[in-house]
Amino acid sequence: MRILVEPSGYPSPLRNVGDIAMQQTALARLAQRWPSSRIDVLTDNPEQFPFYAANVKPLSTLGRRLWLFGMLRNRRVPERLQRLESNLLQANPEVRRFLSNFRLRALPSHLAREVKSFLESTRNADVLVVCGMGGVADVFDLYALDLLDSIKLVKQNGKSIVLMLGQAFGPIAEDGVLFKSARAIMPTVDLVGLRESRASAPLLQRLGVDSSRIVSTGDDALEVAVHNRSADLGTGIAVNIRVAPYSAVTLKHVELLAVSMQRFTSSKSIPLLPLPCSAYIEEDDAAFIRVIAGGSAKITNPGNVTPESMIAQLHQCRIAVLGSYHAAVFALAQGVPVIGLYRSAYYRDKFMGLAHLFGSGVIPIDLSEPDWPVILESRLLDAWNNAPVLRPQLQSIADEHLRKGRNAFQDACRMVEGRFLRNEALLS
Repeated sequence: MRILVEPSGYPSPLRNVGDIAMQQTALARLAQRWPSSRIDVLTDNPEQFPFYAANVKPLSTLGRRLWLFGMLRNRRVPERLQRLESNLLQANPEVRRFLSNFRLRALPSHLAREVKSFLESTRNADVLVVCGMGGVADVFDLYALDLLDSIKLVKQNGKSIVLMLGQAFGPIAEDGVLFKSARAIMPTVDLVGLRESRASAPLLQRLGVDSSRIVSTGDDALEVAVHNRSADLGTGIAVNIRVAPYSAVTLKHVELLAVSMQRFTSSKSIPLLPLPCSAYIEEDDAAFIRVIAGGSAKITNPGNVTPESMIAQLHQCRIAVLGSYHAAVFALAQGVPVIGLYRSAYYRDKFMGLAHLFGSGVIPIDLSEPDWPVILESRLLDAWNNAPVLRPQLQSIADEHLRKGRNAFQDACRMVEGRFLRNEALLS
């Protein structure tokens, strides 16, 4: 059996704790279940791809980029122009097909081989597995369109099963190109595992996905996050903030957060503990956590951000104030209550989704509200006082969602094996 994997993050080495944990979980599960199968994992850097198992191999995304992308898809080109070109190609599939074939014939032989390798993988894949992510959303529309086009390519071989596990969807504007593309392709996906159902499930219904193909699983990162829990309640406050275009958080918000956090920690004489989740240049958590901590906290070298280092830091925490979704997942898995900071609709859905799963252990705060610093200081005290009672409840909820995720994966495997056994029986 041939398995093609769309991973949680392309760069290698990965520099986001959530991407690391979700990719580890998916590839370990696949390799253990089907040790004799060929598992190709799309990656931007095949030469640096980490070892997971003997049958897990990297597959360069270069071929996909050359086949699917327009001529303007380049970081040096403004995104509005890339988006305009992408929309035109989506609206004119015949033109797109002509341009792709024309470019293939014009490419140097070594690049043409990359394209042919990608197309061969999609045409011969028995299973496409899309690892946990929140990538099908307007804020990542160019990537989402590429992912949907890849699913369409795989489905054209007439035999492939597509599994999307540990997913969150949206927000997606219903008058946009992405919604139209998702409306055409998502109903062909055989199984969608949702890490949050509050916003994603209604969106999938509007996209025409049959409810029988949707299952709630929790986040795949829980497989790593629940390990090595501390028996003792910590005494500090973990802090993280995500400053990126898709979060809509600015330096001004970071500075106001610094004032509130330093005031609260000083009043209780407790440590402020940094919890960087991402070390990518375009969203380097550590740089903004330094502003919040005011130079009082030692921050892990960005290159050393790992699930293990995050868990070790959370052992020292009683509560957490976080702007990163996966930092919150790791905190909740340890039993640490979370105050989730959001400003964009994308992050609103993330933290509201976690609150839907973990109840009062998650307190979302909207940074677009003018009095949010006052609200934060009140919620800090509530979370601090309630932490001992919430701790076992949160751990139990995390364990239950981990169980659901494992069961959903096993059900997906049985569906795959059942279909291929039937096909083999028909052929014999």
